Amino acid sequence: MVTLDDPKIRAVYEDEQLPRMSFGDHLDELRKRLIRSLIAIVVAIVALLPFKGPVQGVIIEPYRVQWRHGFTRWVETLEAREAAGELAHDKLGTRYLGFCREYKAAILAGEMQYSYNLPAETGYPVPYNLFATGGLEDMMSFMWASLVFALVLAAPVVIWQAWAFIAAGLYRHERRVFYRYFPFMMVLLVSGAAFGYWIALPYTLGFLFSVMDPSQVGALLSIGQFLSLLFAMTGAMGLVFQVPLVMIALQRVGLVTHRAFLKNWRMTVLIIFVVAAVFTPPDPVSMLLMSAPMLLLYGLGLVLTGFGRKHEAAAVVVTT
Repeated sequence: MVTLDDPKIRAVYEDEQLPRMSFGDHLDELRKRLIRSLIAIVVAIVALLPFKGPVQGVIIEPYRVQWRHGFTRWVETLEAREAAGELAHDKLGTRYLGFCREYKAAILAGEMQYSYNLPAETGYPVPYNLFATGGLEDMMSFMWASLVFALVLAAPVVIWQAWAFIAAGLYRHERRVFYRYFPFMMVLLVSGAAFGYWIALPYTLGFLFSVMDPSQVGALLSIGQFLSLLFAMTGAMGLVFQVPLVMIALQRVGLVTHRAFLKNWRMTVLIIFVVAAVFTPPDPVSMLLMSAPMLLLYGLGLVLTGFGRKHEAAAVVVTT
């Protein structure tokens, strides 16, 4: 353990004097940063208001991805039944297959004018559109979606204001550590959200719909329910993808060594599956879709901490 009594360590902290601010000065600085961030977010929300259709189109795309996969499998099922001769006396099934064949390209391209009537025309029991179960649910969902989009658009301003407030209390070498790892953190965050958006959520919905029996329970998902599921999956995946960075941080501050990470891999795998079961819908597909990348990321963390073993002996714990 190295303390401030060490001349080298003391020199690091005495070379740079941080500005002294009173508690009131900190509050005033925080207030200014928050106001600027809120202004940026409000401006972004106002700019998005005229674009309700495109915003909701982006939001519900994972549902449409799942729907197109399910519809394609439905058409293949009808064609298999026709090849087996099972549609010979099924006039309704024959009509469904004929309609699907005629308009399949337009349906998959999203060009059907009366898309809300597709279940009745194709026989595929999952609605093409989401539903609003209350008069305000559609607008409230759009407002929440606009807030998320606004946070993304205003992220440069918000991140800069947050960093300007925090950086004032950091030494130069501490700021260099942030500059080194922040891009890595953002790449992992975006990768995790993209994984949840394009893969985890569509396959989760597909599994949930596949276990339904249309003769007893029909699929009917509201925009509010879907939005909650979307935010939960993308947010959870964004956090999950931070695993390698957390492992590196724990190693660099001297709390956990690479050898400890490697030694306790069985316990880590168990914790990963428990976390996946808690933070995903109650189905095995969602749990596997979350635990699989966590295991891969844990493996990546082991590789990175393995390269960082040379820094373990130099880990500094400063005491006063």
